[in-house]
Amino acid sequence: MKRMREAYKETVKAKRWDPDRECYLDPKGNICIDPKTIDFEALGKSIPTEEEPMRRDAKEKAKKERLEKAEKEKSFLRSWMKESVM
Repeated sequence: MKRMREAYKETVKAKRWDPDRECYLDPKGNICIDPKTIDFEALGKSIPTEEEPMRRDAKEKAKKERLEKAEKEKSFLRSWMKESVM
């Protein structure tokens, strides 16, 4: 927090206001905010719990398996159609 406060003070002092983003920017172009304005409760709610990534991974794995199965079926049908035409 102390580093954030110091960075914010330096940015305000240097008048690095970005009118497009409507915020202060540090020398590297990163957004710099006043630590007093951070709502830690809202920030905590926005961070996913440990279960959420697991659920996402499970969904992605199931989707990948469905796609692989569909691809195998397509491949089988193509080979079957070639054999029946000949």
